[in-house]
Amino acid sequence: MLNLIWKDVLIQKKTLAYMGFYIVLFTFAFQSITADPFPAIAVAVTYQMIAAACGHEDKVGADILWNSMPVSREKLVLSKYLSIFVYTILASLGYMAFAALIHLTQLPIKASPITASGMAGSLVAIALMNGLYLPVYFRLGFMKARVASFVLFFALFFGVTFGVNVLSEAVHSNQGKGAVRAIASAFQGASDLQVSLLLIGLALLFLFASYWLSVKFYRKREF
Repeated sequence: MLNLIWKDVLIQKKTLAYMGFYIVLFTFAFQSITADPFPAIAVAVTYQMIAAACGHEDKVGADILWNSMPVSREKLVLSKYLSIFVYTILASLGYMAFAALIHLTQLPIKASPITASGMAGSLVAIALMNGLYLPVYFRLGFMKARVASFVLFFALFFGVTFGVNVLSEAVHSNQGKGAVRAIASAFQGASDLQVSLLLIGLALLFLFASYWLSVKFYRKREF
């Protein structure tokens, strides 16, 4: 299992080299959109690396190779889902290094420290985006899923990250209207830690359901 995950990391040496560029780019791009750019950066970097790994495997015909070896399809699917957490850690470390550099140089750039609520929101967005993309990938393959992933990326990248920040502000300020205020009031009495743990639990539950669906689809694929 670790070898499968390590393989996905190694085949993306160029992507890893450009990860720093992505972090700087998205930090500047989201200066006027959200006070905390980390959720958007984590979602973008993680999704890009998942998509790059899937695209590389499709390019070299890795599915045919792996399915000719004594490796279960469940392990192949699970390795992709575990890679999500590896890429999230890499994105977090990269952002922390860049944020530290910003604070040391005192540049007028928003690079807030990673908070528990920010990390929880990031995990929810990452789980939602990749949890929706991977079943499509394992069902249709990379090429056929490109259009769906393109629409999914922009819809969730902007929509979910914005929604997470709106809900987070509503929880702390008790502002907002309609459903947002109702959800915010439900969380009002909870601590930041409790809210974060709840969101992380929901994200993991969603990923588990997504994994089950991906395995079901991949078992039916023929190569």
